[in-house]
Amino acid sequence: MLLLCVLAGCARPAAAPVVREPLPTPPRWYVILDAGHGGFDAGASGVDTGVKESELNLQVALLVQAALEDAGARVLMTRTDGGALGDTKRADMARRGQLLLTEGADAAVSIHMNKFSDRRVRGPMAYYQAGAAAGQALATCVIDSLTEALSLKSRLANPGNNFVTRVPACPAVLVECGFLSHAEEERLLQDEAYQKAIAHAIARGILAFLEG
Repeated sequence: MLLLCVLAGCARPAAAPVVREPLPTPPRWYVILDAGHGGFDAGASGVDTGVKESELNLQVALLVQAALEDAGARVLMTRTDGGALGDTKRADMARRGQLLLTEGADAAVSIHMNKFSDRRVRGPMAYYQAGAAAGQALATCVIDSLTEALSLKSRLANPGNNFVTRVPACPAVLVECGFLSHAEEERLLQDEAYQKAIAHAIARGILAFLEG
């Protein structure tokens, strides 16, 4: 039999190649996303439809989370459902502040909707903590990305003194996605496609800052 195998060119089957699973890549960036308001604190409401700001904030924030995670970032959400973070406003803000101070975060972004007495005013806005150069740079990247995505005139980032930009140790921005007092924008802010456009623009702005 051995002679026959030699004459016929028989050989042992080659060993199957070892397939090694790639090692998991650690996330390059760590971003805190805050969906403003929640639970008993609904925030602003739509003038025409009565839609709650808190609901829209969460919908957009979850879309931003998905876009950032698709890009390889790690995301911490301050809330992932419609509830508040405490039984009172004071308790809610205390817990929110703890999360915004999470160690190792590269950026913190709080998602909100706007409202104003003049119903002609529309468009996104971005606020950073006054005097915070890195926060201003982050806010500028976000508002530039938003105005470009929505084909709007360029708008400057605004200095302010807000809890969600003052508390974090990392660069922080408060994003007002649009005005619930503007008839057309109130409708658009409830449209899933428009929410995705806003969310992806916010995510691109965050990543542009982090990778800059």
